[in-house]
Amino acid sequence: MDMAGRSEGREVLGAVAGRPEQEDVEIGIDRVCDDLLEAWCRRSGLSFDIHSEHGLRRVDGTGERYLIATDPFDGSGLFSRGLPAEWWSVLSIYTADLTPVAGGAVDIIRRQLYLADENNVTVTPLDGGSPQRIQPPSKTALDDSAVIAAFLMEPSYFATWAKEGSALLTTLIQKHPGARIWPNGGSCIYPWLAQGKVHAYVMFNEPRSEVDPGLAFASAAGYPVVSVLPDGSFEAYRFEPGKTAGRVPLLVAACTEDMARSVIDTIFSR
Repeated sequence: MDMAGRSEGREVLGAVAGRPEQEDVEIGIDRVCDDLLEAWCRRSGLSFDIHSEHGLRRVDGTGERYLIATDPFDGSGLFSRGLPAEWWSVLSIYTADLTPVAGGAVDIIRRQLYLADENNVTVTPLDGGSPQRIQPPSKTALDDSAVIAAFLMEPSYFATWAKEGSALLTTLIQKHPGARIWPNGGSCIYPWLAQGKVHAYVMFNEPRSEVDPGLAFASAAGYPVVSVLPDGSFEAYRFEPGKTAGRVPLLVAACTEDMARSVIDTIFSR
């Protein structure tokens, strides 16, 4: 927040692997957050491979080596334009066999800390207060109270979503006009799915680097994150360190598997 007030951290430092320049770049605030995470890892004395949107860093300590997937500053596109909205830092920690075991996310604007362990997710006000356990709702199908998240702020994403998700849009308009679309996503959406603020997240051509940092929240809260195949079938999404710069043709995360199936069936109903 101090850097934002001084208009610092907006300088472009480089490209993001697998992303065109108009979609995402590394800016100063990203580097600052990556450096802070590396420093924390070194203080811990443990060994880490840190997989960031902006490259791989290794920290050699003692004991088992853990892997971290992080989006050091999710919302950098908004930050660089001076828009004070949806600034987050998100990470998931994995064992060597790629099992997510812990996660953390800071909602910088709302000053909230989300933590996930193997079977529990909490949110704590940074200005004081006790941790509150959170869990996703049991919603099983689209209805008038559904909130669907999708990152629509970049024009090419908006165009793709409107085209490929046309059947879903039509269904919401005609059958569930009370439903809402929250036009933001990426790694910051996974704590909100765990909290029940949104019921599903739907993205076409989603960068894997926007998924991997949030998976610990899905694992701890017990909700599905799936990669959808061309025939409408789906399989559980998994973190694959060598594919960080890749994309998922259709990614759906939802509060329940039935909700995910409801969304997917609707998308393929056209």
